[in-house]
Amino acid sequence: MKLNFTKPVLLSVLALTLGACASYPKSVAVDTPDNLPTLSQLQQNPEAYVGSQVVLGGRIVAITNYVDGSTVELLQLPLYTSGRPKNDVRSTSGRIRVHFEQLLDPEVYGKGQLLTVRGIILGKEDSTIGEHPYSFVSIDGNGIYLWPERDDPEVIYIMGVQNGLFPYYREPRYVPVRSAKPTTAE
Repeated sequence: MKLNFTKPVLLSVLALTLGACASYPKSVAVDTPDNLPTLSQLQQNPEAYVGSQVVLGGRIVAITNYVDGSTVELLQLPLYTSGRPKNDVRSTSGRIRVHFEQLLDPEVYGKGQLLTVRGIILGKEDSTIGEHPYSFVSIDGNGIYLWPERDDPEVIYIMGVQNGLFPYYREPRYVPVRSAKPTTAE
């Protein structure tokens, strides 16, 4: 008995290739996102990257509005290939400040929301977090994307070859995160 495995293998390779293709939202898109400096590289030597383009994302810590624009302070988070910040504060490399020439309404861009920004590196900006001195990487923002809030957990689909012979697809297992509501004694 002769089995033909060519078609399932080709379909699996095609699905994996197409699944790996993702792009940033148009407002923060760049030609080569994999070649951009990371926040860790910027913190080590920010002056070496002055004038370079960067795309970073994170959680909004604060928005400060001025007469001629706004400054966003972000707790940097790594990005998925889609450009969305991973919602895991344990993986942060620090904070950044992004300056925009437009008003960013703090009711729209609220504390804790996920944001991806594109801009040009200005260098470092010495300031404080509370009373603690801190050197922020400073960016002149030219692109911004506010991610919609999600109630559902992040789902990752797995595709591959089972036992080296047949393609398979497995639904991920997860338990939805629900907020605990206090109960009252009656």
